[in-house]
Amino acid sequence: MKKKSLNRNARKFLLLLQHVLIVAAAVSILAVLTGSSIMLTGVEQNYSYSMDAGENEGPYEDSLLFNHIFGRGVADVAKMVAIRSQMETDGHFDGSKAIDVATFYYRYSNLPDRYVTAKYQLEDLIKWAQYGFEYEERYFSGEQADEFLNRFSIYTRLNDESGNLQGGSITPFNTQMDEVTEEYSVSANEMVSGEFHRDDATAMVLYNRYQTMDGKNIEEYTGTWDEYRNLCHYIQQTAEDLARNYESYMKFREFYKGENSNVRYYVAKKIGDREEVYTNIPSRELSDGEMTEQFKGYGKYVYYNPEKMIFDTNTLLEEDTVRHVFRSFEYAYPEATKVWIGVDTSYPAADVYVQGKEGYAGYMPSMQLLGFAVACLGVYLLIFLYLTVMEGRFTDSEGNVEIRLKGIDHIPTECMVFAAVLLVGGIILVLTYTYDSMSHEYYYQWWFKAVAGIAVFICELLFTGFYFSLVRRLKADNLWKESLTYKLMVSGKDIVWKIYDNGNVIVKTWIPYLIFLMVNLGLVLLGKKGIAVAFCLDMALGVLIYRNTRDRQRIVEGIEKIREGDFKHKVDEERLHGDNLVLAKAVNSIGEGIRVAVETSMKDERLKADLITNVSHDIKTPLTSIINYVNLIKREDIENDKVKGYIEVLDTKSQRLKQLTDDLVEASKISSGNIALQWEMINLVELVNQTIGEFSEKFEQKNLTPVIHFTENQMYIQADSRRIWRVVENLFNNIVKYAMEGTRVYIDMMESEDEDRKYVELSLKNISAQPLNIDADELTERFIRGDVARSTEGSGLGLSIAKNLTEAQNGKFRIILDGDLFKVVLTFELLEG
Repeated sequence: MKKKSLNRNARKFLLLLQHVLIVAAAVSILAVLTGSSIMLTGVEQNYSYSMDAGENEGPYEDSLLFNHIFGRGVADVAKMVAIRSQMETDGHFDGSKAIDVATFYYRYSNLPDRYVTAKYQLEDLIKWAQYGFEYEERYFSGEQADEFLNRFSIYTRLNDESGNLQGGSITPFNTQMDEVTEEYSVSANEMVSGEFHRDDATAMVLYNRYQTMDGKNIEEYTGTWDEYRNLCHYIQQTAEDLARNYESYMKFREFYKGENSNVRYYVAKKIGDREEVYTNIPSRELSDGEMTEQFKGYGKYVYYNPEKMIFDTNTLLEEDTVRHVFRSFEYAYPEATKVWIGVDTSYPAADVYVQGKEGYAGYMPSMQLLGFAVACLGVYLLIFLYLTVMEGRFTDSEGNVEIRLKGIDHIPTECMVFAAVLLVGGIILVLTYTYDSMSHEYYYQWWFKAVAGIAVFICELLFTGFYFSLVRRLKADNLWKESLTYKLMVSGKDIVWKIYDNGNVIVKTWIPYLIFLMVNLGLVLLGKKGIAVAFCLDMALGVLIYRNTRDRQRIVEGIEKIREGDFKHKVDEERLHGDNLVLAKAVNSIGEGIRVAVETSMKDERLKADLITNVSHDIKTPLTSIINYVNLIKREDIENDKVKGYIEVLDTKSQRLKQLTDDLVEASKISSGNIALQWEMINLVELVNQTIGEFSEKFEQKNLTPVIHFTENQMYIQADSRRIWRVVENLFNNIVKYAMEGTRVYIDMMESEDEDRKYVELSLKNISAQPLNIDADELTERFIRGDVARSTEGSGLGLSIAKNLTEAQNGKFRIILDGDLFKVVLTFELLEG
């Protein structure tokens, strides 16, 4: 059943409904986000706080939101006072303040037992970090190093008084350093033969942009290169940290000014005999109790005195939280510290607490609105999918449905994509710029939601225009075929293949290569865009080379399959060009020729085997009669000795002819593969011993002495019992027929290993009665005998049958000739008995 097309008016209505739904969903989601979260202003950056349903049921000052803001305020005050202690003296910025670089460097950890340090003015270190640190690699001879460095290192260490201090970090911001430290000098200890000596060295020397408060350079404090490097590191790290802290200091001071903030704080630190006070309220001489009452009057407060273990608050903050905050800046707070932090709940300043209060009052539950947004998105998706299926369908007067394109769909695909990329990129840039430049407070205004809805509507119009054009192109199957790239590629491809198929070696290689180099060079000269285009061309060339190599690989695989015996395999010549096509045709022709030749050879072999079998069968029938009648004659009482001799000759020759016929039939079966094996586990030692016993009488007749050496009593192999017996029997018959009388026959059997597998090796050695003027491989061919004079009764098939049967049973058969020494070695895989 054909799907009908969509009515034009119905399509317009569904498109309009789709646009309205996505705008409603976007505005609803924005309302949910801004209605359930509050944008708050911070010192470093703004942050949002998400409220849960029911969270605004009590007074704002008792809410989690207020306590969250207050907790951040406590942390800000702790950090601000720590930074102010670095920057100020008596509550004002002091650029001439002395900074001990080593103690500042180790402010978050314990000081070493001894250290080299220097004191700089605060403003010098900040400016030094802003200008940057300049190092120069210099080579120093011993004399130059002696002139550059001091012969003594000036160390600072903690004295005995420091043992009375409590806590971990010791810095000038929490300790009277001159009371707990002392300086002393140590010789560089480089005396040689009573004279001061230094080795040559290469060192990174720091440019002394500023001198210490003593008017000295860095090298005047150090006697060794290690101490010099350490002091340079202390100075650079301290200066960079102070420069960052100075920026934070300016922000904190402005943010927590009394007229800009509802936070009130008073922090008093006692360091030795002096007391430091940091506050943003008018300073008055008040007792601790009076100060606490003053902060209670602000509304919400916290009082923390670690020395007297006092913690008092009317907020949700816990003592552990406040203690953890101040211990994070332990270097700036001695134990004798008193902290009062409060919030003026009359809110005279429009700060973060006022933002929180307004957001707290304007919070609205979002579940119903969120459900509405989800419903809008669900209906939008259904309409979107339905329009996608029906897009482009047109029903003619006869009821036939066809895909009809619009004017915009005939614009080349690349142009459409380029326009879409430009529009999407422009929208992203506008949104990014708006997000970075617009104050976050605007997100919560009604007009921002209206603007966002209009922006979503415009984006939806652009998206559906491009999307449904893409759908129509795909349905009409012209997205790729009608593109400019496709047309250029097809035309270029036809030209290239035409030249490639009809050109010589130079045309196929050097001309394309030179053109490729020239094009790449020209594109590279155009700059980055040209390099990008060159990269695309190089990738295209890589694909072409890959396809050519892949085609060549297919041809190689075809050759491999033909080599492995699959003569019917054909290399697919479709889409091949040039030399690959010629080579594929040649391979297919060779494979076809080999297939025909093999089939002819196999047919001839089958005919030969059938001929041998039929002839042998025809011979065996009268031969059987002859043998039977000879046996009957032998039973008669014949007294004539001459007739008896004739009968013996007749019996011997008929038996030999029968053996020859049997050998021919079996050799034919083996060569044609028409042999069935019954696999068994056979004790080869037992089989050989049995064979030796059966041939013992024949050995005695030929005066042959078997010399037997088996390494084990049991060695098992997997073989066909009848076939392996035939192999061993043929080998022993060969010894009886051809071994020199009065000699020894050596029969050895042993284990061997190769590639983690165990094997059984059976070897038989004897001295040939006749000279062995023949190659070892020829002895296993049919009708070949070592007895060239053919004075013995062998058929020339015994060794051939033995070899073929051995290999058919997964064994190895080797003949080794050394003069008149004849040796046969059988190898089978050993089975565990």
